Order: sequence, then C-alpha cells, then structure tokens
Amino acid sequence: MIIEDIKISRRIRQEIGDISELKRSIQEVGLINPIIVNEKNELLSGFRRLEACRQLGWIEVEVKIINTSSDDVKKLDLEYHENIGRLDLVDEDRDNYNSTRDSLLRPPKATRSILVWLKNIFEGIKSFFKSLARFFSKK
Repeated sequence: MIIEDIKISRRIRQEIGDISELKRSIQEVGLINPIIVNEKNELLSGFRRLEACRQLGWIEVEVKIINTSSDDVKKLDLEYHENIGRLDLVDEDRDNYNSTRDSLLRPPKATRSILVWLKNIFEGIKSFFKSLARFFSKK
C-alpha cells in the first residue's frame, strides 16, 4: 500500500520516541510485521514502523487489512493490544544475540583443526621425502 494513502487519526501513543534503532532494523532486514489498517485505510497499529519507513524514503509498505466495520471501540482495542504485549530485550538477551551471531559468522573450530591436521600431514610427507633423499644421496 502507498504510505500516503494510510490515514492517521488520533493515537493512544502520543510520543513515537527514538526510532533510530527501528529504522536500522527495517533497513537491515526489512519490515518484519506489516502495518495494520482497516478497510478504510485507517491506521490501526504500526505507527512507529510506518514513520520509520517514511523516514527511510519508502513509498509503499506491506499492510494487513482488518475489518473493523467502523467500530471505534474495536479500532481502539487493536491499537492498545498491539502495544501492551511487547517486551523489550534485556541486556542479557542482546548479549546472547550478539555472541550467537558472532559464532555463526566465524569459521567453525573444526574447519581450523582440519587445516592444521592437513598442514601437519604435508610437513610429515615433506620431511619423509627429505629423509629419503638424504638416504639415497649417501649411497
């Protein structure tokens, strides 16, 4: 849906806060959760995501349409419940993410030990042929 076609009315959340991390996330992996609108293109949830996409210069976003049949209570409830169930990651969770990601990006230790093993075999073969050459040169 074209961002400019999404109608934004009064929101429960008055401050969008710092969305720089959200923008980085969307820029890196895309919009994971679509913006939620009703059949009249009225925003129900995803105001911060929508604003982040707008600031990134996006013209269109993925949306999910939920029929609210002009039920203002249902619209309000959807916005409210979208926001109360979230729980930010604590520092330990972020550390776990970073260490797991780092270990996935580094070559596994098994690969390194195989390379060391192959190098030792090569050195052993080289040493054997040097010894063989010395043996035959003495005759």
